[in-house]
Amino acid sequence: MARFLWASFDGGGNVPPSLGVARELVRRGHEVSFAGRPELVRRMRRDGLPAIELTRSYAHADRYDWHPRGRLFAYLTSPAVGDELLALAKAEGPDVMIIDAMFGGALAAAPRFGLPTAVMLHTFLHRTIDGWRVLMADESDARARSGFDPLPPLEAMWGEPDLLHVNSLRQLDCAPKVRWPNIRHGAPILTDDGRAVPVELPWPAGDPHPVALISFSTALAQASLGKVQRSLDALADLPVHPVATVGDAIDPAALAIPANAHVVRFAKHNPLVERAALVLTHGGHGTAMRALAHGVPLVCLAGRAADQEGVAALDQPRIAAFCEEREVGRMVDADAPAERIRAAARAVLEDPRYRANARAVGALLGARSGAAEAASAVERLVR
Repeated sequence: MARFLWASFDGGGNVPPSLGVARELVRRGHEVSFAGRPELVRRMRRDGLPAIELTRSYAHADRYDWHPRGRLFAYLTSPAVGDELLALAKAEGPDVMIIDAMFGGALAAAPRFGLPTAVMLHTFLHRTIDGWRVLMADESDARARSGFDPLPPLEAMWGEPDLLHVNSLRQLDCAPKVRWPNIRHGAPILTDDGRAVPVELPWPAGDPHPVALISFSTALAQASLGKVQRSLDALADLPVHPVATVGDAIDPAALAIPANAHVVRFAKHNPLVERAALVLTHGGHGTAMRALAHGVPLVCLAGRAADQEGVAALDQPRIAAFCEEREVGRMVDADAPAERIRAAARAVLEDPRYRANARAVGALLGARSGAAEAASAVERLVR
């Protein structure tokens, strides 16, 4: 048995795949504890995994108060958080340290841990690294302006740990933009949100119309009532049954739900995607890969807007571009009117090449378990 300590950020695309890897490690007899800000601790404990609160998460928030996203950047970059993680590692005695790829303060402190270290990235590497360079430079600048040493360059934070594990299929990424020797690609981790539940749809089993799943981020920070409403309106006259999952971010009662549609807060996605002819998504890696694993084409409503904490959508526009490149879907702007969404959906539904190409990508994904591959990769770091 080995012990893993995971320094984590509770971003919308981070928690479900992290849960998947952690549960696989626990299934193999290991111990996994997450460490993070109070918001993360609540989520992990709700999902049945140990989590340790970093009490100094916002210790330097006052020094970041000049920044429009100061509280978040204080957590992600402050040396106080790195120091607390160092003390926690000494107290807990883990065999391996795992760090989320955007957690700059933890990555900067990693060389002091004296432990085998893995960096976890839950999306494409080469397609998105230009955006990551911008974000990590923003983190470094914020840290320096707040009176601390800047962060190390990305080459050091990602390229020098023992492992940079990319939870995405190498064959679907673009040509290499970095060639660090620690890069290992796995496969997408398609773990549901811990709040997902089975959903009974209101249509009879013999209904001939397929599902069109509308799945944008369920994070409060990325809520968009307008985008969900425009998507429902776009599909109202098409031969599908739209099913929208809106999380806690949106009250279903605030939506005008068409007669052919159904709206729920949370749902297990696999049963819905299995019945789907189309998935509408914000371009998140997990949702896009789940759709393609089932051979279902997409319409991506992806934009460059940041969420309310200011975290830019680094990978979503690039995943949408990938869908167009592979002809497995169409991309429209996040603020596109219902008419444009409807035109894209109709084109994808009526042109069989989108479904055929989605099935071809699904064949590449096959039955691979991203959680198992990531778990095996970090197991190899145990001394």
